[in-house]
This record gives sequence, structure tokens and C-alpha cells, in this order.
Amino acid sequence: MKVNDFLKKKHIETADDLGFQLQLFAYTVAKHYGISLQEVYSMEESMFKQSLAWAMAIEHEREIQEKKDRLRQNSDSDEVVEFDYTFLEMEEY
Repeated sequence: MKVNDFLKKKHIETADDLGFQLQLFAYTVAKHYGISLQEVYSMEESMFKQSLAWAMAIEHEREIQEKKDRLRQNSDSDEVVEFDYTFLEMEEY
């Protein structure tokens, strides 16, 4: 299936990939807000962008929390220590 192939890719490579990415964004908004794809496609562009940003931010936070929960389950302690390596991405480094 083309969708499965798209989901395995790390980068958008073709025009079809771009179309699938837009469909994925629409699906993300629809799923997050519990609305139909038709309602998503009828949104104004600015509303869609804002809705997508919030949906993606909430999903990111959910993933972080799930990761912490898994770490707690695999540990004898309830304490989780996070390390911030973002400084490695700075040009001056």
C-alpha cells in the first residue's frame, strides 16, 4: 500500500509524498478534535494551521509523558532525570 510505504519514509521525496503528508496532517487534526475529515478540509487555512500546531504539541507532550511512565515502570525509583543535549545542536559547539 502506498500509505504504508509513505509512513516508512523519513523524508518527502515525491509529489505523492507531499499529498500523503497533507492528508496525515488533516487526519491528525480530525483525530485530535474528534471531527470529520470533511470538517477539517473545510477549515480556513489559518484555523487549520493553528489546530494542527496544537494537536502536534499535545501529541508531543503525550509522547514525553509516556516515555517517562515507561522509564518509571522499569526502575525502582519514581524519579526520572532528564538530560538536555540541545546545546549540541548549536553552531558554536
